[in-house]
Amino acid sequence: MDAQNDFLFKYFLEKSLYGLVLKRQGPSFSIYAVSNEYLYITGTAEENLIGKDILDLPEGIFPFFIRELLHKVTASKTETDVQPFVFRAQHQSENICISARISPVLNEAAEVVFLIYSIKHVDQTICTEGDQSNRDYFIQMIDQAPVGIGVLRGKEMIVESANQILLELWGKTKSILNLPMKVALPELEGQSFLRLLEDVYTWGEAMVGNESKAYLMRQGRLEPAYFNFAYQPLSNNKGETTGIMIIATDVTPLVAIKQRLEESVANFRNLVMTTHYALLVLKSKDWIVEIANQSLFDLWGRQKEEVLGLPLMKIMPELQGQSFQEHLSKVYQTGLSYGPDEEIFFYNTSSGIGKKYVSFFYDPMLDTEGNVYGVIVGAEDITARVENRQKTERAEEMLRIAIESANLGTWHYDPQSKRLTVSPRLKELFGYKLGEEMTYDTVIAQVTDEYRSIVQRAIQSSVLKGESFNLEFSIKGYYDQKLRWMRATGRIYRDKENIPVRFSGILIDITEHKQDEIRKNDFIAMVSHELKTPLTSLKAYVQLLGSKARQNKDEAAVNSLSKAEGQVNKMNNMIRSFLDLSRLEAGKINLEKQVFPLDELIEEIIEEVTLTDKSHNISISECASIEVDADREKIGQVINNLIGNAIKYSPQGKIVEIRCLLIDQRVQVSVRDEGLGIPKEDLAMLFDRFYRVESRKLKTISGFGIGLYLSSEIIKRHNGQIWVESEEGKGSTFYFSLPAKEPV
Repeated sequence: MDAQNDFLFKYFLEKSLYGLVLKRQGPSFSIYAVSNEYLYITGTAEENLIGKDILDLPEGIFPFFIRELLHKVTASKTETDVQPFVFRAQHQSENICISARISPVLNEAAEVVFLIYSIKHVDQTICTEGDQSNRDYFIQMIDQAPVGIGVLRGKEMIVESANQILLELWGKTKSILNLPMKVALPELEGQSFLRLLEDVYTWGEAMVGNESKAYLMRQGRLEPAYFNFAYQPLSNNKGETTGIMIIATDVTPLVAIKQRLEESVANFRNLVMTTHYALLVLKSKDWIVEIANQSLFDLWGRQKEEVLGLPLMKIMPELQGQSFQEHLSKVYQTGLSYGPDEEIFFYNTSSGIGKKYVSFFYDPMLDTEGNVYGVIVGAEDITARVENRQKTERAEEMLRIAIESANLGTWHYDPQSKRLTVSPRLKELFGYKLGEEMTYDTVIAQVTDEYRSIVQRAIQSSVLKGESFNLEFSIKGYYDQKLRWMRATGRIYRDKENIPVRFSGILIDITEHKQDEIRKNDFIAMVSHELKTPLTSLKAYVQLLGSKARQNKDEAAVNSLSKAEGQVNKMNNMIRSFLDLSRLEAGKINLEKQVFPLDELIEEIIEEVTLTDKSHNISISECASIEVDADREKIGQVINNLIGNAIKYSPQGKIVEIRCLLIDQRVQVSVRDEGLGIPKEDLAMLFDRFYRVESRKLKTISGFGIGLYLSSEIIKRHNGQIWVESEEGKGSTFYFSLPAKEPV
């Protein structure tokens, strides 16, 4: 509307209407023009109306129900008549009765821009009837209001009215109407609300409260609740307070949500501050550090006051050019999380640039509309872990190079999944092509028949008992079926719960070495066999000469020939040991088991040894009558060897003591001497093939170091054990144990 039309519009309204013009101003209305007739009827002054918002005018001019009708006409864009009501303007001694009409004025866009509020003076009797109607209308609006509304009358604050919502908020029924507040809600005694109502009534000033806590009796139980409320004083024509209007809204659910939110924030802050993980919260696009814990300060090498409330790039300008800044920007732009497992982090220190390895994550913080307003950052210093891994990787690389240089094959076996992982060299040793898969079952199937069960038992013992795996065995190539000899060593690895997780080791081709041994054993067997014939003849001649010397009573000849026969026996024993060794390593030694009393065998051997050696006192200190199921000849060979060693290595000590005990269904035999003893460093290798203890005292004692090796192999093939206890200078005790014969 232009200025000229605006002037004409105002002039027309002022001269032709009994009322005023309201101009729409957002959610309210202001007085745009007023007619002289309106001023005359209502007794008001123009300067008290023009330009004023109706909310700022006394309620007598624009009662509550008139304000509601103004909004309804604006919404419906239709004219409406107002029933007669009592009107009392300021500075006027008597009330007048008027009726009104509200008409909308629309612009070209069909929008309400003005409301014409015209009035007419009517008879007082009509107004009295209308007043009751307006009162009913007012009560109806209160009942339909979406909030709790009630009216208290008098200084006693009698509950004159209360809509259903307010009654439900109080947890009461209409039975409290016409009762004083103290009687209607006795639980308010001692709470602040009654005192606030008294202050509103006394001073005539409104009171507002937000999220105020009250304890109300609901369903027979005192419960806490939270309210937003307004206490509006009501006054009479003289301006005296006659009552209070209560407007209340139950915000208990909202307060509960707010409390839970505050609790969650507190818990989150507590989590951030107490976790060992470095955590911080960045807000806004400037990445202001809002929250950070001590672990973060330690990671950055900063103090608390150097971090909180400051932009990230001001705290750590050295991040410029590093990847962290770029990834942080992407999280803000895309709202997608980011978190690498390992990243290098350079930072400033007093001594220069520091370097750390970190594992971190960026998680976006989103508002209700899905916009990123912050980022949660978590980081962990993994420098020690990475450096240890790098050292391990370097060591593994060096080991890999060494293994490849030594032409060794490696394997890793998972006992849980039965998965076998092997190196290319190991595939080659078993005759596989590089891309072909090897499994545990196929590998075991390639082991030759005589070693297959031995290999399986050794693997099982390593996995279940943790024993080291060290074995020589033969295999057949996967394609060419060519016989090859392998030596494998390995061990089982367990987790913290002692569960086997990995069986690993190395494998080497010893075919050429094994063939050399086989050829050597064949040679030894052939030579030993060839030596037996002349030695047998030599022993017969010596025995014949000895017999004649005894007949001639030539004591010197008898002694000499007796010693010669002893040397021939030693040579025979040595040859027999070599033959047994060659048979053992060729896999041709067989056990001929039988049930026999072990104590009788021991007594026989002692008797035989005593005939040829009078230098030592050989005795049985304890030996029960125990039967075993074993190869009698070979067990006798073991006992003979242990007694012979006891005599040989105890030139000064004269006692050799033998014991035989039954312990947990196993026979344990021991041979104790008072000889030279064995150094600790030699004990572990004493049963190895061709091993001899080297010392100045033993240089004059003959032997090839195969007796104990043969004894060990014989006992092992009987599922037995052999070991030694010794202290240098105080003698030795050799033990072996065998399964006893189970009772029938």
